[in-house]
Amino acid sequence: MLTRALRRLPAVLAGLGLVASPIAEAGTPTPRGAVDPFIGTGGEGHTFPGAVAPFGMVQLSPDTNTTCEIRKCYSHAAGYRYEDPTIQGFSHTHFSGAGHSDLGDFLVMPVSGDVVPLEPGDAAKPGSGYRSRFSHDSEVASAGYYAVTLTDPGVRAEMTAGTRIGVHRYTFAKDRAAHLVFDLRTSLYNYPSKVSWSSIRLRPDGTLTGGRETRGWAPGRKLFFAMRFSRPLTGHEFRNTETDVPYRGFKGPGRTGSDIAELKGRAIVARLDFGRIDAPLEIKVGLSTVDEDGAIANLASEPGNFDAIRHKTELAWDKALSALDIQAAPKMQRTLYTALYHALMAPSVLSDADGRYRGPDDQIHRADGFTFRSTFSLWDTSAPNTRC
Repeated sequence: MLTRALRRLPAVLAGLGLVASPIAEAGTPTPRGAVDPFIGTGGEGHTFPGAVAPFGMVQLSPDTNTTCEIRKCYSHAAGYRYEDPTIQGFSHTHFSGAGHSDLGDFLVMPVSGDVVPLEPGDAAKPGSGYRSRFSHDSEVASAGYYAVTLTDPGVRAEMTAGTRIGVHRYTFAKDRAAHLVFDLRTSLYNYPSKVSWSSIRLRPDGTLTGGRETRGWAPGRKLFFAMRFSRPLTGHEFRNTETDVPYRGFKGPGRTGSDIAELKGRAIVARLDFGRIDAPLEIKVGLSTVDEDGAIANLASEPGNFDAIRHKTELAWDKALSALDIQAAPKMQRTLYTALYHALMAPSVLSDADGRYRGPDDQIHRADGFTFRSTFSLWDTSAPNTRC
């Protein structure tokens, strides 16, 4: 359907006084520079500024508030709201332009120094948790890339994404210990007990894997992750903060959250330690609806470091957006190319690199000769072309 629509674009654009042309030749300017991912992030636009590839499974973006519950979360349907003064963390899945919400899976937040809070804290009280203040002056967003400086930990955070992976890059001060908070409890359009089950496991090779099942726009939705780091872990803590559980089952090996390799429960948060580091820390995350091994395989399917993945995704956006050659004033180009950018985020890839995917029947299927997609949103997905 989308392909047929794109084929009709020349006739439609001709009626608007615009021109559709072939893909731009290598070395010529591309429309990617006209895209402004901040359009729609203010007011009730419900878009996000983070990194995503065309139709990508991963939408890696900052969340300014995931602590609200259900209908009070309407203003944060995409996780990020331009007016907010703090960033709570960076999660890997987001809707764009929708009036309802969900997702916000697997939130990561860098923390520096000797004290690592495991709760987000109050946005009105700096230092009360792991969330951080930031300035829009430090933000950069383009198709396939996002960056911001987090004021409180003094960390430069950068994001990019491939088709089935997201890549973080954090630059810490050399004289302060580097940590990550990895929170499996948070969601967009949240409510108590939304997370039915979650797990985290540190494998012998240093890969962190796990997953969770949530109840929201899709009941019993399962998503798995695999995470690899450019620096070795120097320590960790896995904690289950679930309360009012009279019996958690027989305790496995290990006395504390710092000497266990695996934890399961409904309210898991992790502290990941890297010590003092003299180079940026890169974190590569693969997702899968099938299982942990599928997430690991998706990681392997897109090799390369942060810059390599960013370059590949930017080329993909150059090709996708260059389907249109818009002869118009710069403001009109900005509006139209950004609208096209938003339209090419979904339907998002759902099948793994090997074709497997989890269907609505909760069974594993294989897409043979095609790519299975999800997020076919046909309701409330246009956003105003303003920030506020």
